[in-house]
Amino acid sequence: MGDRLASWKKKLTKENMAILALLGILLMVIALPVKKTENARDETGLSDTGSDTMKTSETEKDDGDGSYTQEVENRLEALLSSMDGVGEVKVMVTLSSSVEQVVEKDVPYSMDTTKETDSAGGSRDVVNSKQEETTVYVTDQAGNKTPYISKTLEPAIEGVTVVAQGGGNAVVQKNITDVIQALFGVEAHKIKVVKMK
Repeated sequence: MGDRLASWKKKLTKENMAILALLGILLMVIALPVKKTENARDETGLSDTGSDTMKTSETEKDDGDGSYTQEVENRLEALLSSMDGVGEVKVMVTLSSSVEQVVEKDVPYSMDTTKETDSAGGSRDVVNSKQEETTVYVTDQAGNKTPYISKTLEPAIEGVTVVAQGGGNAVVQKNITDVIQALFGVEAHKIKVVKMK
C-alpha cells in the first residue's frame, strides 16, 4: 500500500495538479444553480394548437441576443486564461442547434367499462377510453397567458476555436484541448487552438 501511494505522489506533477484544480473549479462553477422564476400555473387548459416543443431561431438563442453562447465563451475564456502558459485568450463557440423549450401538457385520461348481456345469455364488455391533450398556460402580472415551459434544453456545442498567446506551444494546445473535451464532450478534431498574434 505504501508503494502505491509513493508512486501515485510521484506522478502528480505541478502541471497535473494545476489542471486537476482548474477542472475542480470549473465543475463547481458549472454546478452553480441557475436562477429561475416561476409564475403561477393556470390549469384551465385551453385547447392545444401548437406542438410539444417551441424552438427559437438560430439567431434568437436565449432571449434573442445570443446570451447562452456568450456566457459559455466568457466562462471558457476565464478558465483558459487562468491556466499556466495560456496567457490572453479569445474563444469562439459554435452550437449544433438552437435552444429548445418543452411546453407542459395536461393529459387527462378516462376509461369506462360497460358489461352488456343479451336475451340469449351472451355477454360482452364495452370499453370506452378518452384522452385529451391541452397546453398548460401561465398568467403574468399583466394578465397575459403564455404556455408554461417545463424545461429548456440547451444546444450541444459543435465546435470550439481558441486563440491564445501560448497557443504555439504543443503542451498548451493539448491542455486546452483536453479541458474543452472534458467540459463539453467535443471531439478533438472539432477543437482548434492557435497562437495569438
